[in-house]
Amino acid sequence: MRQTSADGMAAGHLVASTTTAALLRCLLHKRVLTPADIREIYETALLLLEQQQGATPEHAAAFIAARAAIEDGLAR
Repeated sequence: MRQTSADGMAAGHLVASTTTAALLRCLLHKRVLTPADIREIYETALLLLEQQQGATPEHAAAFIAARAAIEDGLAR
């Protein structure tokens, strides 16, 4: 099966996001980070996303999806 450029990019983003989530979970379980630390990381990610969103309005749908994923992390 041949990957398109979009599929490759999507796969790369999925690898990055799942690896990051696994890293945060591992650091939490090892008590390197506290739940408050994890929340701060998600809040900072949301802030960075909001700062970048204005620069590329043509990708608004991607920013909406990313924001929903980050807010889901904050809700946990």
